[in-house]
Amino acid sequence: MAFATRITATRGVLLRLREQFEFIKKGLEILKMKRDNLAGELNKYLREVRIREEIEKRFAEAYEKLISLYSLRGYSSVHSESLSVEEINITLLPITVMGVEIPRIKIEKKPSTEFIGSSLEYEVAKKLSSCVEDLLKLTIIEVSIERLAQELMMTNRKVNALEKIIVPSYSQLISYIEGRLEEESLEEFIRTRHIRDVLRRRRE
Repeated sequence: MAFATRITATRGVLLRLREQFEFIKKGLEILKMKRDNLAGELNKYLREVRIREEIEKRFAEAYEKLISLYSLRGYSSVHSESLSVEEINITLLPITVMGVEIPRIKIEKKPSTEFIGSSLEYEVAKKLSSCVEDLLKLTIIEVSIERLAQELMMTNRKVNALEKIIVPSYSQLISYIEGRLEEESLEEFIRTRHIRDVLRRRRE
């Protein structure tokens, strides 16, 4: 409470502190709401990230088939067929969730495998194409988790600072000034009463 001794205990100061305190408490409630909403969004993405194991398994299987295809047909043949597959075309569409920019992917054009002549190569290309789309989805999920987690930690630190430091400090300071004002009011009452008694005795 050393800081309190540097503050003039007046009703004007008390009024300003009470207004600031109300503003801080409202800000704290808003931050708590933001924290809860961020936690909810983060939990949603954490549930979605469970697809990682399945995607990695499918990608590994597709990659093994690609290796086998290279061994069977040769690199030149497989590469020649791959040239008929158009590249995937995507657009990033960022959205904002509780002040956090979360990326979204819109697939404008999927890789076309319909012009691949060989059935073996068509099957491998189809599997790899599907894996690429899922990997993009997984990447977006993981980026979203990272950004939401960072914002959640920052928000939580602000909430803790307000709850454990700022709010108690303001509460103690307001109580201190209220106490000082009450003491001064009591002292003034006693002083006024003493003067009145002295004046009354002089008139008698």
